[in-house]
Amino acid sequence: MRVLIIANRLPMKLTQSAGRIAFKRSEGGLATGLASLHTDVETHWLGWPGLHVEDDAQRTHITEVMSRHSFHPVFLTEQQIEEYYEGYCNNVVWPLCHYFFAYIQYDKKTWEAYLEVNRLFFEAAMKLIRPGDVVWIQDYQLMLLPGLLRQAMPSLSIGYFHHIPFPSFELFRVLPERADILRGLLGADLIGFHTPDYMRHFISAAYRVLNVECDLDEIHFDKRLIQVNAFPMGIDFEHYYKAGTRVPVRTLATTFRQQFGAQKLVLSVDRLDYSKGILHRLKGFAAALERRPDLCERVSLVMLLVPSRASVPEYASLKRKIDQTIGELNGRYATPTWTPIHYYYRSFSPDRLQALYHVADIALVTPLRDGMNLVAKEYVAAKRDTPGVLILSERAGAAHELTDALLVNPNSAEEISDAIIAAIEMPEKEQLARLQRMQALLARRSVNAWAAEFLHAQQAISAKNEHVREALIGPEDVRDIRAWYRNARARLLILDYDGTLAPICKQPEDAAPDEALRGTLRRLAEDPRNTLVICSGRDRDTLDRWLGDLPVLLAAEHGAFHKESGVWHGLQAEMPVWDEEVLAVMERITHQTQGAWVEKKRTALVWHYRNVDAWLAELREKQLLASLMEPCARLNLRVMRGNKVVEVKPFDFNKGAEVQRLLEKGSFDFVLAMGDDVTDEDMFRAMPPDAVTVKVGSFSPQARYTLGSQTETLPFLRTLADYLQSV
Repeated sequence: MRVLIIANRLPMKLTQSAGRIAFKRSEGGLATGLASLHTDVETHWLGWPGLHVEDDAQRTHITEVMSRHSFHPVFLTEQQIEEYYEGYCNNVVWPLCHYFFAYIQYDKKTWEAYLEVNRLFFEAAMKLIRPGDVVWIQDYQLMLLPGLLRQAMPSLSIGYFHHIPFPSFELFRVLPERADILRGLLGADLIGFHTPDYMRHFISAAYRVLNVECDLDEIHFDKRLIQVNAFPMGIDFEHYYKAGTRVPVRTLATTFRQQFGAQKLVLSVDRLDYSKGILHRLKGFAAALERRPDLCERVSLVMLLVPSRASVPEYASLKRKIDQTIGELNGRYATPTWTPIHYYYRSFSPDRLQALYHVADIALVTPLRDGMNLVAKEYVAAKRDTPGVLILSERAGAAHELTDALLVNPNSAEEISDAIIAAIEMPEKEQLARLQRMQALLARRSVNAWAAEFLHAQQAISAKNEHVREALIGPEDVRDIRAWYRNARARLLILDYDGTLAPICKQPEDAAPDEALRGTLRRLAEDPRNTLVICSGRDRDTLDRWLGDLPVLLAAEHGAFHKESGVWHGLQAEMPVWDEEVLAVMERITHQTQGAWVEKKRTALVWHYRNVDAWLAELREKQLLASLMEPCARLNLRVMRGNKVVEVKPFDFNKGAEVQRLLEKGSFDFVLAMGDDVTDEDMFRAMPPDAVTVKVGSFSPQARYTLGSQTETLPFLRTLADYLQSV
């Protein structure tokens, strides 16, 4: 197996100076994290090399050199970089995902560039991919790529990881291209996020925009299962933990300590970006000095700001405000022997940065919103066995794990100042205890463990999808089933109605059979070798009205009643008398849920929520199930989740019991059952081992075959009915 990691940027980039091209390590959390990945699996990387190269000969040379290290460059023009990366990625997706809606600069041509570049990455990937490869796509710049690859290679194992926050549906829905992006992402087998919050937001957007079915963490889409989960990204823990023992880092740490003096050091490390909360951080530090004048000449803030997109107006304006604020604060508080804020607007080498981590008494990491933030983790690891305090924004993904940090609301200068004061006054024993607990967690959840967990989950869902593909009825399966059907002497055909023979409708009465369906059923039923049964959750009156004139057997309310020779019969079991408590629970939840309603059958109470808002339906369903658990257990009633329904009924009434009754009535050498719902699983389980069991619309381990959608049911049944014309 080979792993092909595809990202907008390679972990190394090209630089050009005096006409010469050189290779340099890429900056940024994603590049740094992935570059420290260690794996025994053969790994290849595909991405932009960070430099515009126009000359074809130069491109060829660069490609050859980089490919020796398993790096494969995708070259972009200056216009593509401007419109795709600076345009759609950073002027639309980035502010959207970080909740800076006012910063969005939408231009249709940037979306077209985004489409074009995702297509370029697709074409480059197709040249590299071999059978059996695993593809792992990274981040928001390539959200269309999973769908492009899936369309070209249906069986390819594809993973996607989203490294920045995923916004709530209310914000995501403003994107004109929201459906295209979701379809692109759903080309993956596995979609990963840093936190459960982002995962929940994505699932909400998927079922609201595309109306997909979602079962916990699995989305049913395009005849496949897509798993969505949270995988918090780690760091190369050992590398940072041991950094302070290396001579170059120790030497630099000594230099820093001499440079900054004996005062406490508060360290801030960020890329220039409006999402990082830098101005709020400066206000918080100033508030601490204002409230506690005794901290002056005792505490300094070391602010390292890595340049980013300085030509963009919003970033240039932010830089001016930061410069101005730092200048004002230093002017107000500085003394001849003390500088409150040491400001560096440049990148630091890894050794210099690790030395800063090692000497800093406090790390101030307070982004307004951040996907993960690896700086927080790097600081904790680099402290090793020396005291230190991490002050961390509750809006950073890392806050879900690093609960021993001092968590703050990054919008509150008061909370930041409180945390700075608390960190300075925290006893060393407590500092070490907090660090050790966080270090133990980071050691377990390293970047390698993160990658291994993700790839393991990807292989598992890919294998599951392989079973799904194998279960899909193909032309050969149809030929085999038809031949078996044709040669059989006695056939039993049991068909569900809603979702199988007819589409699921928002209004149940709209699912009445049309003439095409009635004609096919009539042709099947008139074959003397066939016993055709419509086994439905519908009530007797509806089935009689719709199908009573056809020569078919009917089973209503999941087999509680059956009609033979024109007469309805009931199972020999006591009909339930509905407990007032059960009915009251359902009616109370219904009253709170616009669009829901309760159907009272002879043998069941059914709560319908197909017309309810997806988020509210999920909430109310859980509330209903929890409320029904105790009374239904006491009354020996069964609670079942179906397709947008919750059903309460006695254990005796189910489709499995009806199947057993039918099988006992005759000897059949061909048995077929088709259904789409949870209630049909009972039917599949009761069938003989050699029966043709078909789950419609989704995969079921209980069924031998799968039909991709309800629209395929009638054509499939016609292939069986049509054999009469060919004999």
